[in-house]
Amino acid sequence: MKGILLVTFVTFCLTFTVIAKNDGGGGDGGGSSGGNSGGSSGGSSGGSSGGSSGNDGPSGNYSNTSGFDKELKRILFEIEKKENYEGVLKDLEVYVYENPQNANGWNLIGFVSRKLGKFEDAELYYNTGLEIEPQHDDILAYQGELYLQTNRYEKALENLAILSDICIFNCSEKIELAEAIKKYEIENNL
Repeated sequence: MKGILLVTFVTFCLTFTVIAKNDGGGGDGGGSSGGNSGGSSGGSSGGSSGGSSGNDGPSGNYSNTSGFDKELKRILFEIEKKENYEGVLKDLEVYVYENPQNANGWNLIGFVSRKLGKFEDAELYYNTGLEIEPQHDDILAYQGELYLQTNRYEKALENLAILSDICIFNCSEKIELAEAIKKYEIENNL
């Protein structure tokens, strides 16, 4: 009997995690992409932020995540596997121009801009993505890391509080932002 209950509980938890992850953390994303990229966009977030090492990257399995059309998956491959930030920046500029309602595109262009040290651009892109999908967990986590990189500790704590509210179970974005904040606190004697 205990075995059946355990299997049922684990199945419920895994199902709930998949449902929670695929809804973009509860945000209101959506929309249809247009232009040359084609495909369906909007909806869920994907991946995870990179933790406290400062060498973060979108490391989730985006290939099975809705909201990532063929072009965005290709760009993501360049980011994840090749760390080709400079090379994909122009592709992402074209992508968000053609797919302005895809929060995942804004998240990735913000991420790439931040990795290239273009903090003002990254902030603009993250804010645009959050206008589309206010509870996009990846954007909130990456924006929190941007706040730490630009010494806005209190703003990073605000993002962590939002993630704590929207991430109910097994939220790697919340955990990794919390680790980055902890590292920042140690480095800055807070």
